Amino acid sequence: MSTVASTNRLNRPEMTPRMIEPAQHTAAKVAGILYLITTVMAAFAEFFVRAPLIVSGDAAQTASNIMANAQLFRVSIVCDLLMAAGVVILNLALYRLLAPVHRSLALLAASWRMFEVAVHAAITVSSFVVLRLLSDADYLDAFEPGQLQALARLFLGAHGSGYIVALLFFGLGSTTYFYLLVRSRYVPRVIALLGVAGSALTVLFVLVRMLFPEWETVAIAAIRALPAVPQALLAMVFVPILAFEVILGTWLLVKGVRIPEAG
Repeated sequence: MSTVASTNRLNRPEMTPRMIEPAQHTAAKVAGILYLITTVMAAFAEFFVRAPLIVSGDAAQTASNIMANAQLFRVSIVCDLLMAAGVVILNLALYRLLAPVHRSLALLAASWRMFEVAVHAAITVSSFVVLRLLSDADYLDAFEPGQLQALARLFLGAHGSGYIVALLFFGLGSTTYFYLLVRSRYVPRVIALLGVAGSALTVLFVLVRMLFPEWETVAIAAIRALPAVPQALLAMVFVPILAFEVILGTWLLVKGVRIPEAG
């Protein structure tokens, strides 16, 4: 009976495997590369392009900034779409790496992150609409310039709201994936725990922002008034998950994954 019980415990999908397959090592390297690429793209598009262009409470100046930097704004849209494509590959790599630890939880994490990708890809449409509204197309002659500027600002706000929704699913998926990393012991425990904490804080931040949006209005206006580099540094401080993704991505790329020897 004891032999049968031991065999059953070892065959359970939620048990951490004692051997890492070659495909998992490859998945870890792919995940490391994609963590770094997608984090850089997200930071560039959000903090180095869009944030400096948006002037809080001034739709006319925001519209002027976008049209003066229209090509750069288009680059940010392409970065958003390439980031979404990269997250799909990252998601597959993480699922392949962590499914042997607990297949059901890995599938749940993958599903949440695919929701994130779907929302993030969809909201890029609003950025294209902004460029259309601020163009010189003949069909826009029916609108006054102030109306077009206000509509453009409205769609920028829709993009921001969609980004928050995507961030919620990102946090849920990441929290689950990083919990599996803690259980797997594939990476140092402190790195995995940092990921769990950063992802959970992201979920909490999004929920608080959705329920109490007024508290952040002044803070966001102050942050957007800063140059791009300080904005990025503040993001690394106040959104720990960004720092964690850089750390984890570097670790997976350089060190890979392994199970420490017992004892």
